Amino acid sequence: MTQYSKYDKWVQDWILQEKHAGRKCFSVKKSGNNYCVYFQTIRYNRETKKREKVFGYIGKLTKDAGLIESDTYSEDHEYVSPVRYGLGIDTGGTFTDAVIVDLDDYSVIAKKKSRTIHEDLSIGLYKSIDAVFASTDVRPSDIATVGISTTLATNSILENRGGEVGLILIGWNPIEEVNFGEKKHVFIKGGYDSRGKPIAAMSKNEVIAAIREVSDGVDAIAISGLFANVNPSQEKKVKELAIQITGLPTVAGHELSAVLGIDMRAETAVLNAKLIPVVTKFFDDVEKTFKEKNITAPIMAYKGDGSVMTLKQARQYPVETILSGPAASCMGGKILSDQSNCVVVDIGGTSTDIAIMENGFPQIQFEGATIGEWKTRVKAVDIHTIALGGDSRIRLNSGTFEIGPERVTPLSEFANGRKDIVDKIMHTDIYDYYEAINDFNPSTLNERELHVLNAMSGKGAMSLMDIMDSVDGLWVIDKELKSLIDVGAVKCASLTPTDVMVYLKMFELGSYDAARAGIHAISEKLGMTEGQAAVAVFEEIKTKIAEAIMTKMLNDQMVNWHGNGADLLIRRMVTLNHDDAMNMRPSFKIPIIGIGAPSKHIMSDLSKRLGSIVEFPEDNDVGNAVGAICSKMTESLSANVIPTPDYRYLTTIPFMGTAYHTHLGNAVSSCVRSLETYLSNKLKSSGARNIETFSKIKTFMASEGGVGYSDDKHTGTVTYVDIISRAIGDPPESD
Repeated sequence: MTQYSKYDKWVQDWILQEKHAGRKCFSVKKSGNNYCVYFQTIRYNRETKKREKVFGYIGKLTKDAGLIESDTYSEDHEYVSPVRYGLGIDTGGTFTDAVIVDLDDYSVIAKKKSRTIHEDLSIGLYKSIDAVFASTDVRPSDIATVGISTTLATNSILENRGGEVGLILIGWNPIEEVNFGEKKHVFIKGGYDSRGKPIAAMSKNEVIAAIREVSDGVDAIAISGLFANVNPSQEKKVKELAIQITGLPTVAGHELSAVLGIDMRAETAVLNAKLIPVVTKFFDDVEKTFKEKNITAPIMAYKGDGSVMTLKQARQYPVETILSGPAASCMGGKILSDQSNCVVVDIGGTSTDIAIMENGFPQIQFEGATIGEWKTRVKAVDIHTIALGGDSRIRLNSGTFEIGPERVTPLSEFANGRKDIVDKIMHTDIYDYYEAINDFNPSTLNERELHVLNAMSGKGAMSLMDIMDSVDGLWVIDKELKSLIDVGAVKCASLTPTDVMVYLKMFELGSYDAARAGIHAISEKLGMTEGQAAVAVFEEIKTKIAEAIMTKMLNDQMVNWHGNGADLLIRRMVTLNHDDAMNMRPSFKIPIIGIGAPSKHIMSDLSKRLGSIVEFPEDNDVGNAVGAICSKMTESLSANVIPTPDYRYLTTIPFMGTAYHTHLGNAVSSCVRSLETYLSNKLKSSGARNIETFSKIKTFMASEGGVGYSDDKHTGTVTYVDIISRAIGDPPESD
């Protein structure tokens, strides 16, 4: 999709002029020094009872003469195609975005936001859907496909929420006691060796007994077998029996990861099983509501590797939706900017996510994303995240600013309906306030937490000192207050980057006076004017974003570079307004794409700081939701070829075992065929269309250079060969 920002300035002015005149249905394409103009309109076909898109050539647009319409135009030159609309939804930490996108050119037809309600994500989602359809004449029945990215799986892991799991381990006899977060586990005979040959046969009676033992009092079952990544047959048999006997959701380790290590696959399987009850309820609610709204299109869930999967798969493998939000922002940045190679920086309400796009796809962590204390071993986008967003808490510590990691309510928003809060801040210079939530269910609180909550109930906004004065018998309540905020029993409001931008009049949101009061409080503490304090804290915010981008780039280029000297050097490089004799600036070869509503302001001078091209594409404020609906279904796997002492070549292919070949070329081509066929069939079974396959072959050699191309004439210098294959297809659409 070509962005207007890429056109000449006079063309941009003409387009805006036409829009203001009411002529909105057209597209413009550059042809030499001129531009070709095409009309485009939507009409209803009574025979098919569907909308269709009608478009055709109008004429040439010149700088001097304007639009020169063609004398030969007729209806015979019209092109008609069915209208294909997609609905994209992103449930972010602060806002839930909904967009309607034209799937032919990825243009945004309508977009709306609503506050994310963390206690029930479906509330914000439903409000956004209602609002986006109310803002356009596109009907719910016109939607061809739906894409959803959600923070539910990630938040559930961080908050330690989920179901109870029973685990069956096949063919493993560990020396020490193991536990991967399951309620109970059982070891049974079986397993394979590294070549996929059985070590021991399974006993059906033993399997049935194990299933009955681990299924008592759990919500799901996980299975992990020795070398099941090479031969998954035993895992499949145990899973089939478990479903037949218990009817419980059951997942096998080989379905989620091909990594070596029964313990690693077991941990991933247990985590996935814990998430199933939580995610299933959410997607059941989504599906039910969409049907009530007459949206019958296929619903796709966004995966953490930048692709999508069906809702059925999302219920079975919710662990794959971890980091789906950041992954969606990568694809949204690529689509909206029309840049296949770029750095995508997504600044949201809670955090900033930074990723690198290569050839239209984000870099992937094949070893798996780490969330909290869990190592998932599921492929995910290689993201560098910092806890700095529009709603991050700003504090002063020994005269320096600390931004984040807590997400709080901005003062400008908190002041709505609380008229006294501005006066309180101005008179006391205290800008941290807490308020008890009236309808919170306190049944899960401990005695100390309940004591603090009762002391706050019904008293409105309170400072920390106000709470301390109200709590009898407790001298230190920091731990209890934090816990109450984490579980949603207490709301916290403080100064945030959003308030700073409201004070600097970059945009309007809530109460300007409340934002100013927060700035006034820190200006008093720093001995500055309000304006000086606002500029100082905003400078720190922009510098931290620039530092984070540099950190991500250096992490990709080097190892062990961190240290006090390196960190100080980076800060020096990205800070402006230095008059030293030596100018130190990085130089980026690829553009940086800003995504998220605050990005235009926080990244306004980033091009000077980093020596880079910085772009803010149209509709960048809903980039995540655009990415959620405009992505592909993908599957990827890797295999390797290793020379053997008897001058043959051993291929090891996940889920297919090992084989020997006489010639290196035959071994590589066999791996490629097996991988691409397996991946294509996997996508077909999920309903993918227009499937393409790609393979990347990397030969590691003992000769100079170490990496290169080899044929059978030079196989003596080959150390090993890595093959990474990927299958890509379009998601299913409604007729």
